[in-house]
Amino acid sequence: MKTSSLAALFQNGRKLTYEKDEIIIRAEDIPSGVYYINSGWVKAYTLSKDKEPAIVMTLFPGDIFPCAWALTGIDHDLHFAALDETEVSRISTKQFNTAVKNNARLSRELLQVFANNFFALTNELTNIQYHTAKEKVIYRLLFLAKNFGKKENNKIVIHKHIPNEYIARSTNMTRETTSREMSRLTRKRLIRHTDEQIIIPDINGLIKEIEYDSKGVTSRPPFTKVLSDALQ
Repeated sequence: MKTSSLAALFQNGRKLTYEKDEIIIRAEDIPSGVYYINSGWVKAYTLSKDKEPAIVMTLFPGDIFPCAWALTGIDHDLHFAALDETEVSRISTKQFNTAVKNNARLSRELLQVFANNFFALTNELTNIQYHTAKEKVIYRLLFLAKNFGKKENNKIVIHKHIPNEYIARSTNMTRETTSREMSRLTRKRLIRHTDEQIIIPDINGLIKEIEYDSKGVTSRPPFTKVLSDALQ
């Protein structure tokens, strides 16, 4: 497989490994460089006045951070921490910016990363605007299935440890509410949830749970079609 220009740029960077919930960058710190995610996943989050984390965005392998600071020097106000065991590569800001300016292919790949991040951020914001716990949890499961899911014997299997706390923090709900909704979906056999994976036996059956009637027409919440089409 041909290595992308972005991956090649970070290939000789310093490799760093972080455990679950270990902080990579604090909001008040000046970053030590630009990070590229090799494996695992990273949460970008803020802290409430009660010091509770609220996940703003989830980053996956192939993503880089902190983008705005790296390109513009604008101070970031986000914390970045590993959601699971995560490996990143880090290079200096100077090396990153020099490569971006002098490599057209790299610049195009970077634009694609930003476009993907914009879509992911839109998904995060869409998820928060839903009113019911059922909608929020199912939409988050579709989002995770799109990023981590593998189709196996007509089932979607998310081979990842997904704690209820992550779903709660990323949907602005309490852990108790999230746990109740996950239990309800399990009882209805719409999901099977273990410590190491989530299995969705029937993706269309799960989506039907959040369909609604609009003037006699069955409709789905925004962005659901985009996510479900990617899983077919």
